[in-house]
Amino acid sequence: MYDEPGQEPMPQDFGPVNSGVQSKLKYSLEGIIPLILIIVIIAFLGNQFGFWSIPGLTDKSPSRMLIIGSPSVDFQTVLNQSKDLVRYDVRNADRLTTNPEEILAQYDIVVLDQHLESSKEVSRQLGEAIQKFVSSGGKFILVMDSGIRRTNDSGILGWEATFGDIVPVSCDKEGASNTPTCKAKVHVTGKIYRDDYSHPIMKGIEEAPAEGGAYLIETFPVNIRGKQIAWIERYPYENMADQYPAIVEKKLVVGKSLYFGYDPGISKGIFDATLKYLR
Repeated sequence: MYDEPGQEPMPQDFGPVNSGVQSKLKYSLEGIIPLILIIVIIAFLGNQFGFWSIPGLTDKSPSRMLIIGSPSVDFQTVLNQSKDLVRYDVRNADRLTTNPEEILAQYDIVVLDQHLESSKEVSRQLGEAIQKFVSSGGKFILVMDSGIRRTNDSGILGWEATFGDIVPVSCDKEGASNTPTCKAKVHVTGKIYRDDYSHPIMKGIEEAPAEGGAYLIETFPVNIRGKQIAWIERYPYENMADQYPAIVEKKLVVGKSLYFGYDPGISKGIFDATLKYLR
C-alpha cells in the first residue's frame, strides 16, 4: 500500500520491538546486579581482613580500645603517640564482673594485659563476654601470661577453660620439670623476626630492632595453636630452644584474636602496624 500524495504517512507501531528491548534490558540488569553485589562484598571483606586497602574504607576515625589490666609505661607511650589510630581506656578485670558484655560492646579492640600484675585472674563472666565479643566481630589482644587463672577457681590454669578456643596459643606442661609453659617465664636478649611475609603487621619489617642491638624481652615458651606472624629469637642464636612465639593470630569467622608473647610497648613500629591492621 502506497501513501497518496499530500497524505501524512501512516504511523508505525513499534510496540513489540520496544517491549523486546525493555525485556532484554531488564534481564541484563537482573544478571548484573547480583554480580555487582558479590564484587562489593568481596572488596569489603578483603579490606576488613587486610588483603588489600580501599580508600574511604581504610581511612577511619580512631579505634576505641579497652585495656583490661595494667599496661606498661612503654605500651601507654606507644598508644599516646598514635592517637590518630586509637583512643583507649584502662580498667581492672575485677571491675568488669557486672554486665561485661555491654561494656565490651562499646569498643572495637579489647586488650588483656596483666603481665605486670601479680594476679592473672579473669572471671568466668568476663571470659564468656570476651568470647562473645570476638565471635561478634571484635578484635582481641592477649599479652603474655594474662588471664591464665580463673577467679575463685585455683584448679584452672591456662586459657581454654575461660576463653574457649579464641586464644591462638596454649599452656601445656612440658620438659623434665613438667612446668606449664604459661608459667615458665624466660628473659631473652634478642630480636623479633618476621615469619609470615604476607601479613600486614610485619610488612616491611624483616627484624626488630632493624640494625644492631637487641631488646631485653620477657616471654614464654607457649605452644602455637594459630598462625605465627613473628617469633622471638635469642641473640646471638644458638639452637631452636632459643626461639619463642612473638605474635600469633587466630582468625574467626568475623573477629580476630592476637597473642603478643612480649610487651607490645617495646616495638612501636610493629604495634602501629597492628593497630592499622585491626581498624
